[in-house]
Amino acid sequence: MPDTTTARQLDANQLDIQVDGNGQFATTTDLTPLEDIVGQPRALRALELGLGIDDSGYNIYAAGANGLGKRTMLQKVLSEKATQRPTPPDWIYVNNFEQQDRPIAIELKAGEAKVLKRKIRELIENLSENLPKAFQQEDFSNEKKRLNQHYQGQARELIEKLEKAAGDMHMTVQRSPDGSIMLLPEKEGRPMKSEEFNDLSEEEKKEIEKRQQELSGTAGKLFGKKREIEHKLSEEIRQVERNFASQLFEPLINDIAERFDSDKLRRWLGDMKEHMLDNLQQFQNQDQQSNQLAMLMGGAQQQTNSFDTYDVNIVVDNSEVVHAPLVSEISPNYKNLFGTIHGISDRMGRMITSFQHIKSGSILRANGGYLMFNLVEALMEPLVWKELKRTIKSKTLEYHMYDPFGVFATSSIRPEPIPIKLKIIAYGNPLVYYLLQLYDEDFRDIFKVKADFASETDLDDASLETVGRFISKMQGDDRSVLPFDSQGVGELLRVGIRMAGDKNKLSTAFKRIGDMAREASYWAGKENADNVGLKHVRKAIDEQVYRSNLIEEKMREMVANKMLLISTEGTAVGQINGLSVIQLGDYMFGRPSRLTASVGIGSGGIVNIERESKLSGKTYDKAMLILEGYLRNTYAIEHPLSLSASIAMEQSYGMIEGDSASVAELLCLLSACAGIPLRQDIAVTGSVNQWGQVQAIGGVNEKIEGFFDLCKINGLSGSQGVCIPASNTRNLVLRPDVIEAVRKGDFYVWSAETVDQATELFTNTAAGSIREENSFHWQVDQKFKHILELLKEKKALPGGSEALVYERDKPQAPPDPRPPLPGEYLAK
Repeated sequence: MPDTTTARQLDANQLDIQVDGNGQFATTTDLTPLEDIVGQPRALRALELGLGIDDSGYNIYAAGANGLGKRTMLQKVLSEKATQRPTPPDWIYVNNFEQQDRPIAIELKAGEAKVLKRKIRELIENLSENLPKAFQQEDFSNEKKRLNQHYQGQARELIEKLEKAAGDMHMTVQRSPDGSIMLLPEKEGRPMKSEEFNDLSEEEKKEIEKRQQELSGTAGKLFGKKREIEHKLSEEIRQVERNFASQLFEPLINDIAERFDSDKLRRWLGDMKEHMLDNLQQFQNQDQQSNQLAMLMGGAQQQTNSFDTYDVNIVVDNSEVVHAPLVSEISPNYKNLFGTIHGISDRMGRMITSFQHIKSGSILRANGGYLMFNLVEALMEPLVWKELKRTIKSKTLEYHMYDPFGVFATSSIRPEPIPIKLKIIAYGNPLVYYLLQLYDEDFRDIFKVKADFASETDLDDASLETVGRFISKMQGDDRSVLPFDSQGVGELLRVGIRMAGDKNKLSTAFKRIGDMAREASYWAGKENADNVGLKHVRKAIDEQVYRSNLIEEKMREMVANKMLLISTEGTAVGQINGLSVIQLGDYMFGRPSRLTASVGIGSGGIVNIERESKLSGKTYDKAMLILEGYLRNTYAIEHPLSLSASIAMEQSYGMIEGDSASVAELLCLLSACAGIPLRQDIAVTGSVNQWGQVQAIGGVNEKIEGFFDLCKINGLSGSQGVCIPASNTRNLVLRPDVIEAVRKGDFYVWSAETVDQATELFTNTAAGSIREENSFHWQVDQKFKHILELLKEKKALPGGSEALVYERDKPQAPPDPRPPLPGEYLAK
C-alpha cells in the first residue's frame, strides 16, 4: 500500500459507532416499558398550541414521513387531552310533522337519547294496547250512542218531511238498498205499477213528471241538511274520541317531557301529540297493530308503517362515553366522515328516504372531541375535501344523500344542520402540506398549526436504554417477542443510528426498528434461544438484505462476467471508478460505475454525454457546469482556456441524477488532459464546488459497501478502497465485514476535503499549482497552453478570447443561400 499524506486514511473505529451495552441491564425484561414519546419536542409543542386554542381554525396537520409513529403519538396525546374534557351531548333526528322533508335535530344530555327512544316506544305500545280499550268503555259508548240517537232523530225528521210533502202531491218515497230514494206516483195508497203508468194519458204523465221535479228539489235540500247532520255527527264523535284519547295521551306525554330538559323536545312532543290525536285510527286497527309494533321494535319487515313517524333516530349516542370522544377514521371517505342518508327503492324504482335513514359519520361522532385521519387518503376521495372545508368554516354539519355521479332519481330530505365543535388532527407527508399551503387559500385558514415530526433525534447516553424499553413494551404487547440482552439491544441501536445516517443521531422510525426486533426474535426462536442477542439481530439484517438484493447480486455477476466493465486494479488515463446508489423501494445499494473522459484539440468545451442523450437530471447538469467554474478558477488565470472534451458514465442506460459523481468526473477530465493515470483500485464519491472543495453526499455507507463487495469478487488485493468527502465521516456506520477488512488492512477508506487531496491519492503526484513545475496542476495547465498555441497557429481562436463553452451554445452560421454542389452534403 503506497504511503500518502494527502487524503486522510480512516481507521476501523472511525467507520462505526461504538455501542457498549454491557452491564447496563441483563435483558429487556428488567426495563420499564417505554410509554414516553421519544424525539418529538417540536411536534409536542405544536400539538400543545393547537389543542390549547379553542378556535375552529386551529386544527392541526401532523407532517412527517411514514414509520415515525405519528398516529400512535397522536392517539396518546389526544387520549390524555380527551380525559380532561366533558362528555358531549347526544343527538337525535325526529320527524317534522309540518314539513316531512325537513327532519328536526334535537340535542340531549349524554345518555338521554336511548332513554327517550325507549320511552317513545313504550308510549306507542301503551297507546296501541289501551286506546282501543278506552274506546270500548261504557262512558265512551254511551256518549257515542247519545250522539247517534240525537242526529239520527234529526235525520228521521227530514225523511218524514219529505214523505209528507210527497203524500200531499200523491207521491210515495221508496228507499233503495244503496241509500238512494225513488219518487213514485201513488194510486189507491200504493206505488203505481209501470203498466198503470203507461196507461195514463200524456197530460197525466206530464203532471206526474212535474210533481216529481218539484219534489226532487225539495228532496235535494233535505238531503243536503242530512249530510250536514252526518258531518256534525262525525265531527262530534271525532271530538269525543280526541277528548277520550287526550285524557290518556296527556299524562303519558307530559311524563316524558318532564324527564328531559329540552324546550325543543317539549315542542316536538306537543306536535307529536296533535298528530296522534289527528290520526287515532292507526291505534284502532287491531289487525295491523301487532305487525306495526313489531316493525317499530326492529322487526324484519322493511315497509313503512304508521308508527315509524313517531320513532327516534339516534345519530350520536354518548351513553357509554365518560369524556370527550377521540375518533380515528382509518377510511376517510365521504360516507365515513360526514355520514349519509340511505335510501330504499319504491315500486317505481325511485330512491325514497326518511329521517330514520340518517346515519352519522366520524365528524358527528367526534363532535365535542377530537377527530384524526390521513389527509392524503381523504384528498383522493370524491367530494371529501370540498365538504370538509365547508363544514369547518360553517361550524355545522349538513346531511346529503351521497350520490357523487347523480345516476339515481332520489326523493331526498334536508335534515336540520347540527352545530359542530371539534378539533381535527390530519396527518400526512410534508409535501401535501406545502402544496395545500401554496395552492389552497382555505387550507391555511382551517389548518393553522403544523406539527412537524422529526425523522431523527440526538443520540445520548440514555438512547440504549430507550431502545431497550421500547423492546420491553413490544414484549408486553406481543408475547411472541423474546427478551433482548444488552448486546442485542446495542445492535438494534446501531441499526437506528444507521437509519438516521449520522453517528450523533438516532432514527425516530421506531416502527422499522420494531420490525427488525420481531425478525431477530424469530431467528432466536428458531435456535430455541431464551434471549435475542447480537448474532440474532445481525442474522435478521442479513436476511432482510438477502430478500431484497437480487438485482444487486445480478449486477455483481455481470461485473464478474465482464459484461459490465469495471477495473479494481492497475491504473488508467481518463478513467475512474465512481459510485452511485440505486433505490429499490425500501432497499438501497451502492453501484460502482466507470467514468471516462476524452480530451482533444478544439474549442467545443465540455460535452456532457448524459445530457446530450437526455439521460441526466438538472442537478447532474448543474454539477457539470460547476466543473467549468473550477477549471476557470484554476487554469484560466493567466491565459484563455480552450478545450474540447466529453465525459460519460459508461454502460449507464437510465436516468442519472445528483452531483455525487462530480469529483470523479473532474479527476477523470484532468487525468485525460494531463495524461496522468489514475488508480483503478480506488473508487471516489463526492460533489465539488467551483473552488475545489469536496462536499458531502448521500448514501455513503451503501457506496462504500458496494465497491467493497465488487472488490471481493476477485479477492481483496490489500490496496483497494474508497475516497469519500471528509464531511461524510460522521455518517459512517458500515457493515461488520467491511470494518473487519479495514482493521486487517485488506481495504481502506480515505476522506478528502479538497480535490487536491483526492488528486494526490489517485495519482501519487503532488497537486501543487500551475506555477509549480512537474506538479499535477502544472502538467494540466501545460496541456491547456499547448492546445491554445495550436489553435492560435491555425487561427481557430482569436487571441485573448475564452472558448470554454458548449458546442450547442455557439451561434449557428446562417444557411448558405446557394444551391449545394454535388457531393457537398456527404462532405459535410
